[in-house]
Amino acid sequence: MLRLQGKVAFVFGVASEDSIAWGICKRLAEAGVTLYLGYQKRFMSRVFKLKDELDAIAGFYPLDVAEDETTAEFFEAFSKENPGLKADIMVHAIGFAPRECFDRPIIFVEGSALDAAMTVSAHSLQRCLRHALPHLNPGSSTITLTYAASTRFVPSYGIMSIAKAGLECWTRELACHLGPDGHRVNAISSGPIKTIAAGGIPGFDRILEHVEANAPLRRNVNQDDVAGCAAWLASDLSAGVTGQIIHVDAGYSATMVPESIM
Repeated sequence: MLRLQGKVAFVFGVASEDSIAWGICKRLAEAGVTLYLGYQKRFMSRVFKLKDELDAIAGFYPLDVAEDETTAEFFEAFSKENPGLKADIMVHAIGFAPRECFDRPIIFVEGSALDAAMTVSAHSLQRCLRHALPHLNPGSSTITLTYAASTRFVPSYGIMSIAKAGLECWTRELACHLGPDGHRVNAISSGPIKTIAAGGIPGFDRILEHVEANAPLRRNVNQDDVAGCAAWLASDLSAGVTGQIIHVDAGYSATMVPESIM
């Protein structure tokens, strides 16, 4: 197991015990990391039920990345309670699109809904990092979560495909911009995992079945698989890795024609 004693992490995106972000929290906690979580107020009751499960959680603060001011509030609250403390790791596991983005073909979705999805799911990486920089130690590692739909069509994923493509572009841009100061930025491209967010995608169970039948490892990945990669990216073992999209998907991204057609 990786040892990360003394490290501090900001983790954004925990919505329930099924969240990939929560899986990452557990793995980082096992490695000795102290955690400070940002939560959406609509998930507050769920998140607070989890706080007693990990002694490594040292603080919770509201975080709404839809606006600049509400993003800044997280870091202001953190700094007020922990003067002088800085983090070594930032986990950005945030994604959202209004319901109408999935209820109709994307060509008929209103611009305001598209803008909301892009702001929260893609542009928020830049917003979070901009506010986080004064609170990050040199050599920090930022980890975000993407999906292979960023480069190919996935039925019903719609605006989130475009948002993930934008998020991956932000990953490269920010990695190159912050690299001279020693900060690293990478994205994990996970296979499909059943979470609250995934539950809103029509046909998601069939996607899981298809991937399990055709991935080289003949299985779907889970929160622990992603968390293992995140812990590696948080450690000095990945000190030379930045600006990368790392696939944790049981090998599915390496295939083109599914073997099941044979």
